[in-house]
Amino acid sequence: MSDFLSNKYSPFRFRELSNHILVTNEIGDFDVFPTDILERFFNDQLTNDEVNQFKNLSIIFDNDSKWRLSSLLRRVRKETESTQRKINYIMLIPTLRCDLSCSYCQVSRAPVNSKGFDWTDSHLAKFESFIEQLELDHVKIEFQGGEPTLRTDLLKKIIQITEKHSTSSEFVVCSNLTTITPEIEELYERDDLVISTSIDGSISTMTENRTSSDDISQQIFNNFQYILKKYGPSKISALPTITEAQIDNPKQLLDIYVDLGFQSIFLRPVNYMGFARKQHRTLSQQVERWNNFYTRSLDLIKDINKTQYFDEFYTSLVIRKIFSKEPNGFVDFRSPSRFLNDTCVIDFDGEIYPSDEARMLSRIRHIDLSVGNLESGINEDKLSVLNDGGINQFHEDCIHCAYMPHCGIDIIDDISRYKRFDVIKQETWFCNKQLFLFDFIFSKVITKDKEWLDLFLRWMKRSTTPSNAYDLFL
Repeated sequence: MSDFLSNKYSPFRFRELSNHILVTNEIGDFDVFPTDILERFFNDQLTNDEVNQFKNLSIIFDNDSKWRLSSLLRRVRKETESTQRKINYIMLIPTLRCDLSCSYCQVSRAPVNSKGFDWTDSHLAKFESFIEQLELDHVKIEFQGGEPTLRTDLLKKIIQITEKHSTSSEFVVCSNLTTITPEIEELYERDDLVISTSIDGSISTMTENRTSSDDISQQIFNNFQYILKKYGPSKISALPTITEAQIDNPKQLLDIYVDLGFQSIFLRPVNYMGFARKQHRTLSQQVERWNNFYTRSLDLIKDINKTQYFDEFYTSLVIRKIFSKEPNGFVDFRSPSRFLNDTCVIDFDGEIYPSDEARMLSRIRHIDLSVGNLESGINEDKLSVLNDGGINQFHEDCIHCAYMPHCGIDIIDDISRYKRFDVIKQETWFCNKQLFLFDFIFSKVITKDKEWLDLFLRWMKRSTTPSNAYDLFL
């Protein structure tokens, strides 16, 4: 602190954007200046208004405003200090078997008639011991796979165990929706359970990516409509994976989601994991092509919002993080990542992972990223190594980035693509994707693009009601 006081300014970051200089402080507060501001800052040639702007950012301070620095340091400490582990979101894979063979399957699913890929009574007992130790007030269980509805008996037993050891609970079944049996529907009728599925686009896109059969693709759409009609839109959600089949036609994809009644879409690029390494090798590494698709999609989504509410999930998540400091549970979009602090993944064999992507890499034998198992518990030393790599506040490639306070480090994606996470971040897929989106958002703020700012405000409030709270962007 003494060095800061003698220099009379605290660290700050900057980026040239839209013929201005964006300046951010340690926690992401920002302001916009003329392009010559840095030269004038260090030559002590700021105007009084500019001095006040820097003071409001806690970058410049004098003897009468030392409290600003103390306040800033407290906020930095709050952002980076470790928190007590309180796992409240658990992703379970009760079976790895699946009745589809998607081109981008990320976990090398097991054929539907395979043996040895399901939870046993022993797994159930160990899971009960694990969840009992968590002393849960509330927990969300997400059933992944494989196709979890192949073992509705296991899902029911897990739900019973969860309810026994948690004050309140909610459940998500991630299903491909190829089949709805009476046993499956008995689960779907629960008020505390929702369904998540994958819809990549049109029938032909679904066939190319997932089913290899137009009839099966049509059945998925039929089952979706059945769930929607019987239970209502709050019962089911969907998200796409963008492959070559859809990346050149974002309008078709968006039209399908609008026609299905959705008010949101999570645009996800195909990962460089699992079968996608071979089936989508080129596309999964073309970040410029992805960014072009994303821009086109956002422009189309802006037009959709002229007649109805519709957001892009990830962009709205980033906007809320920047402008309203809303926390999020995405471990690849926060720093510190705090792996296993609030979320964990338990695989079909009882192995515990910090994220689903980590499970994917382990499953294809790329690297073992398990951090324990239901038998022996958590490997704290291994977990610590991962957590040490997921902090951008001290990373040599991130500390000078204007967007550092709003971003994170996706070390799992780095390991997948580059076989290590000590790579130059500016050369990674994740960094280039993030920089592109941050530039897009802040360029609209700098140019005071009212049409976009109005849309950002609606997404921040998750509301169709217009807002004039433009001071959030100043």
